[in-house]
Amino acid sequence: MNHTEAIQEIIQVVPDSKAEFEEVYKTKNSFMVINVFTRQIRNLIRKGETTILIRSFDKMNDLYQKGDQALKNAVENVFVYSLDSLIFSCDKTYKNLIFSKMPKSLHQVYMRQIYKSGL
Repeated sequence: MNHTEAIQEIIQVVPDSKAEFEEVYKTKNSFMVINVFTRQIRNLIRKGETTILIRSFDKMNDLYQKGDQALKNAVENVFVYSLDSLIFSCDKTYKNLIFSKMPKSLHQVYMRQIYKSGL
């Protein structure tokens, strides 16, 4: 799967992202696509929309598992890298909920990045 196919799949999960993807410059490469999706996930976390958030995590995991190398790199370097800042202001219960609902393989990528950075 490439970034163009990913856009269609993201819109199915988060229809509100369609308007943002209509801005052409945001669809030029995998990093821009995952950046838009990460912003949408940030909004879901802030609004407390758990059902769509869980589906978004599942879709992010699909993009990572089935995506081309550029998409995988974008998930690791945009979404996984910014995950801590996404949940920083959440209370402990909500953080635990987020991590418990995150697909195991995506959580492993997150943990690998934490240990690699030495935090």
